[in-house]
Amino acid sequence: MVLFTRRIVRFWILCALIVAVLAGCAAQPVILTGVVTDAYTGAPLSGVTVAIGEQTLTTDEQGRFQTERWRPEDTLALQAPAYEPLNLPLADQPGVGQSGVFTVTITTSLRPNVLSGVVTDLYTGQPISGAQVRLEGNEAAQAVTDDAGAYTLTGVPESFTVTVSAPDYAPATETIARATALDVSLRPNTLSGVVTNVYTGQPVAGAKVTVGELSATTGVDGTYRLREIPERGELTVEAEGFAAVTQPFTRTTALDVAIRPDTLFGQLVDATTGQPVPNAAIIATETLTSTAVGFVRINDSVEGRFRLPNLPERGFVQVLAPGYAKKVIPIEPGNMPEQIALEPFYVRGIYITAAVASVPRLVDRFLDLIDRTELNAIVIDIKSDLRDDLGKVYYDSQVPLVRELGLSTPKVDFASILAKAKERGIYTIARVQLFSHDNALSDARPEWSIRLRSTGEVYADYPGPGIRYAYLDPTNQNVWDYNIALAVEAAQMGFDEINFDYIRFPDWFGTRAEFRDKLLFSEPIDPVDNPGRMFEVILEFMQRAHYAVNAAGAFMSVDVFGRVVNGPSLTIAQDMTRMGEFTDYVCPMPYPSLWWSGLENIAVPVKFPYETLKIAVRNGGRQMAASYAKQRPWLQDHTDPWAPVVVEYGPAEVRAQIDATEEQPEAAAGWLLYDSANIYKGAFNGAARPAP
Repeated sequence: MVLFTRRIVRFWILCALIVAVLAGCAAQPVILTGVVTDAYTGAPLSGVTVAIGEQTLTTDEQGRFQTERWRPEDTLALQAPAYEPLNLPLADQPGVGQSGVFTVTITTSLRPNVLSGVVTDLYTGQPISGAQVRLEGNEAAQAVTDDAGAYTLTGVPESFTVTVSAPDYAPATETIARATALDVSLRPNTLSGVVTNVYTGQPVAGAKVTVGELSATTGVDGTYRLREIPERGELTVEAEGFAAVTQPFTRTTALDVAIRPDTLFGQLVDATTGQPVPNAAIIATETLTSTAVGFVRINDSVEGRFRLPNLPERGFVQVLAPGYAKKVIPIEPGNMPEQIALEPFYVRGIYITAAVASVPRLVDRFLDLIDRTELNAIVIDIKSDLRDDLGKVYYDSQVPLVRELGLSTPKVDFASILAKAKERGIYTIARVQLFSHDNALSDARPEWSIRLRSTGEVYADYPGPGIRYAYLDPTNQNVWDYNIALAVEAAQMGFDEINFDYIRFPDWFGTRAEFRDKLLFSEPIDPVDNPGRMFEVILEFMQRAHYAVNAAGAFMSVDVFGRVVNGPSLTIAQDMTRMGEFTDYVCPMPYPSLWWSGLENIAVPVKFPYETLKIAVRNGGRQMAASYAKQRPWLQDHTDPWAPVVVEYGPAEVRAQIDATEEQPEAAAGWLLYDSANIYKGAFNGAARPAP
C-alpha cells in the first residue's frame, strides 16, 4: 500500500512537471527577422523604416531587422528614401502561423523609384542648367537641371522612357529599365555667326545663309542664327554682289563667314566727252586668253551703268563697246573703279588673204604700210580663199571637229603675226567665211550643206570657169558650232575682232517660189509664205556667236551686201537694223562698181565713188541709228572688171570713199579697204594718208 501510494505521488509529480514545461513552451515568443535589399543591385539596404503594428524598426547596415512584437495578422510596411514603398501582409509570408516555429525570417527587396544624373553639352562637356527632364506618360514626373546640370526624377517605374530637352539643343530620349542614374549629353542644334565683307570687314546685311533646307537672312549687323542644325554639314552663304561661299562644319555652334565681293557695279563713259556709253559687253576673265566667267551686256543704257557678276578674285575686267577701244582692267580686290572711261576708236583697216598671210615678207609689207599711214587695223583670213583648198583652216587648229575632219594646215604663223601687230599697236581682225566659200567643210560634211531637191546634190554657185562655191546650210547648227569654235579659238589666239563674211542665204536670181521649191535645208525655208524665218535664222546664229566671241574677249563684226544699206534684202535675209542688235559692227560692202542699176540719183555710181559712199554710209547709218552695233563699211580698192562700166580705181577713187565715210562720223565708226587680189593700188599709192 505504501509502495502504491509512492508510485501515485511520483506519477502526479511527473505530470505536473510536464504541464509546467508545456506551459513554459507556450509562453516563448516567435522572433520575426528580415533582410531588405535593393531590387536592382541585390545590395542590403540600411536605414529602411519597417513598421509593424505600432512599432517602427530600422534596418541595420546588413539590411536586417528583428522583432518579437508582431502578430500574424500584421502588415509589414517598408519605406526608404528613393525607393518605392512596400507593404507585406505577414499572413502571406512563409512560416507565419505554423506551430513549433520560433523564428520567422522574411527576405524582401525595395525597388528604386528615383532617377538622377547630369545633363551636359555634347560638344563642350559643360553642364546645362535649365534643361527639362520628364518621364514619358507621366506629366507629374518632371525635373529641371540646376547650375551643375544635375537633376532628380522621383516616382519612376521599373521601365520607362525619359526625354531631356533644353533651348538650342536637340532633345534626347532614352528608354531604360532598372536604373537609378542617367547622364545625358545634349547636342547643340543652333548655328550662329556674322557674315562680313572679306575686304572691308564690314557686316553684310541681307545675306542668305542655308544648311540643307534650313535658311536664315542676316540682319543689318550681319548676324544670322539657324536652328535645328545637324551635327555636321555644309553652310552656304549667298549675297547680292558677293561670291557664294560654302563651308563645312562639324560640332560647332558658331561660324563666322567672310565673303568676297564678286560683282562690279560701274559706269561706262566716253573718255573724250564724259558722256555715258550706252552699249557694251563687260566680261570678267581669269586670264587674258580665257573665256568669261562673268558676263553682262548693256544695251541702250541711258546712264551707261552695269552690274558685272561672278568677278574672280584675280583676273581681268574687259570692256567691249562698239566704237571704242577695248578696255582691260586688272582685278584688284577691294579696289575696282566705279567709272570706266573708254577711248573712242575709229578703225581704218586693210584686208589680206590667208595665202598672203602665209608669206612673212608680204605680211611685213602690209604691217609697214599700216605703220607709216593712218591705217591702224588688219583683216586676215583664217580660212583659205583659194580655189584649190577653199575653206581650209590655215593654221594648226585645235578645234576637235577641225582635227577630226583634217581641215587645217599649218601654213600661217599667226602667233608671229599677232605678236608683231601687237608690238606696233595694230588692231587685228580674223575673217571667217561662214555659209559660203568653205568647200572644205561642205565636202567633208555634205549633209550640212544646202542640197538640190531634185538630185540631193550639194547646192553651189559657179560664178566662172573652174570656180565652185559650195553653200553650207544656214539652218544647220553644226555649221554654226564649227565656225563659232573657230572664232573663239581665234579670239583666244589674240585677235581683237572676229569678222563673219557670207553670213546669209544664197542670193537667188530666180523667183522666191523657185528658191523654196528647188533648195532643201535642215528645216523648212520658204521666202514666199514665211520670209521672216530666214531673217530669224541669221539672227539666232548671230546671237549665239556674239556672246561666244565677246566672252572670249573679242569684238564681232558681220559683212552684208551693199544694197542692204537701203533696207532688208531677200533671199539673202540680211537686215542691218536687226542684225545690229547682235554684233558690234555691221560692215556693208557698198562698192561703187556693184551698183549696176544706179543709186538714187547716180546713174553710174562707179564713176562717182565719193557721192556713192556718201549716200550709202548715210543710208546705212539711218538703218542703224538705234542699233547696238556701229556701221563700218568696206571700201573698194580694186578695179572691177565685171562691172558694166569699168573704171580704173586708184588713190583718188579710194580717197574719195574714205573722205565720204569720215565726213559722217555719226553714221560710221571706221572703214575697211578691200581688194581680193591684195594689190591695193590706192592704199599703197597715197590713198591712205601718212600717219599723224
